[in-house]
Amino acid sequence: MKLYRKLALAAMIATLPMQGVFAQDDNEEVETYLDATLVSQYMWRGLNLGGISIQPTAYVSWRGLTLRADGNAGFDSSDAKEIDITLGYERWGFNIGVIDYWTSGVDKNNRYFYYDTKGPHKLEANIGYSWKYGSLQAYTIFYGNDYRISGEKAYSTYIELSVPFKLGGVDFTAAVGGTPFESSGYDEVLENQGFFADETHYIHHYEYAEGPACIMASLRATKTLDLGIAHLPIFAEVHANPYLQTANFLVGVTIAPF
Repeated sequence: MKLYRKLALAAMIATLPMQGVFAQDDNEEVETYLDATLVSQYMWRGLNLGGISIQPTAYVSWRGLTLRADGNAGFDSSDAKEIDITLGYERWGFNIGVIDYWTSGVDKNNRYFYYDTKGPHKLEANIGYSWKYGSLQAYTIFYGNDYRISGEKAYSTYIELSVPFKLGGVDFTAAVGGTPFESSGYDEVLENQGFFADETHYIHHYEYAEGPACIMASLRATKTLDLGIAHLPIFAEVHANPYLQTANFLVGVTIAPF
């Protein structure tokens, strides 16, 4: 019954009308946009971050400069909530930007306006290039709780190549992502697990990987339905992490205005 109630609530949210408002003054070239995506699984860079989730997106753009907000809220109370704010600029296919990630549960009081090197915010720099046949993006965390197991700053870095294509009237996107060196991590301490009572063992956990590795490979198929008042992209995706040897299949639907 618990899963049934979650799916029923998810279906109700998916039918809510969403609105996008576009600029009335074409001379200023200002555009604003809003949509919401419902996913069966929250997958991000090869990591499983939660179950059924709603993920809203809103942005305002002016002459290549974009201020964007993304969020994630899981239907399970144990899932962390997330708010991502991006300030970026794009010109001639090249893009640069800074992303502020905030995640609940890191700070015991769940304060948003609390910035500390061990706090709930991480700042990440982004640079990339997009063209007709694909996109290459690189991301590096430069502020926040991002330390290697040794205690050194990790500057965790993720690089992704994505390629769109069409097949049988369906839009596909193939993507592969990896990290070039050891990312942030932590030790899980296991005490008294050895032959002697005072033995202590550690299990290393990494944000991405312990060294150069492919951490994400995905294939997404999208079919967009035209409902007259809105576009309704429906997608299915295989999302794998070769480093962790895991794979997930997820589906989602986006309520997107014209």
